[in-house]
Amino acid sequence: MRQRLSPRRALGLLALLLILPLVALGLTSAPASAANISNATFRVPAEVIVNPCAPGDVVNLHGIVHVVTTWTADRNGGYHMTQTGKTQLSGASITTGTKYGSSENRNDSWYAGDPFPDVHTNTYDFNVISRSGTANYVLHMTMHTTVNSKGVPTAFVDNWRMDCQG
Repeated sequence: MRQRLSPRRALGLLALLLILPLVALGLTSAPASAANISNATFRVPAEVIVNPCAPGDVVNLHGIVHVVTTWTADRNGGYHMTQTGKTQLSGASITTGTKYGSSENRNDSWYAGDPFPDVHTNTYDFNVISRSGTANYVLHMTMHTTVNSKGVPTAFVDNWRMDCQG
């Protein structure tokens, strides 16, 4: 005696027959990797820096540069990296009393891949604006970010310098 196939069972077999070729061909998508996040804060030294726009003048600049690094792994064993640097700086000329400030963001993206460790160097330029009619200047911060084989970044700053912007 021949058994009839229930509609529920027939639908399940049909679904299986339709999905198997997709799985065999690798057409299903892998779940997306979530981004990882790292935060670092660099303190701008509270030190006297020669004002590049006014010879003989010095500016006592202080504050922070907050850097957020995000990274996502890919199928090739590398990492898509993004960094955002945000300044909160203020200072004043010691001789004239002119106040300066900076509050802005800078972004950078790159790919970190084999061979590890991968080192990325970037110089961020932050505008330091005069609160009066005197010339503005640019603070340059050179940062090195090392990414290990697990995608974990470490960063350090080794160069601060200023140029007159006019």
